[in-house]
Amino acid sequence: MSSSTLFGLADPGTRDVPGHDHWHPDIPGVAEVITGGSVRMECRVHEPGENVLLCGPLVVVGAEPGDVIAVDVLAVGRSAGGHDSGGHPGIIGCAPPAPVAVPSGARGRDVGCCAVAPLAAGSRILLPVRVRGAKLSVGDLHFPAPGTYDCDGAARPGWIDLRVNLTRRGVDRFRVTAPMLMPDPTP
Repeated sequence: MSSSTLFGLADPGTRDVPGHDHWHPDIPGVAEVITGGSVRMECRVHEPGENVLLCGPLVVVGAEPGDVIAVDVLAVGRSAGGHDSGGHPGIIGCAPPAPVAVPSGARGRDVGCCAVAPLAAGSRILLPVRVRGAKLSVGDLHFPAPGTYDCDGAARPGWIDLRVNLTRRGVDRFRVTAPMLMPDPTP
């Protein structure tokens, strides 16, 4: 898949991609992205009391267990709106090698979340790959008031632009065994 692929219903010519509310390696990928490729994902929100709704998963071409993907957050915005400099995902991660489904909000240190550090535009996260294709998912977008970075409020629908780069054997080479968050250095 080339760069600048769009998922969701916001623009003509896009396709509807249903969200998922759990992590599992058998959830089929909705699209593929090559290393260095960028993608826009339209994220919906979950109903109150339900698990976090994730968009994806994206299959990273060539990713194998033991690799690491570097995911750069290029931009985040509200549905039918422009870029929001403080917007960030509440959760982002790759599929686990779990034999049973894991609820979207129950992965602890296996995924990046905004409770640790908000991944606004300019941020990067390194994610260890646990299954073939990585199966990257993201969701639970937050848009805090200007100058704040909390993620305690309700998630909102919106879009996120990501660039993905693959590093072979990154777990062994760089000892990246859990998500490594690198927030934007100039918030």
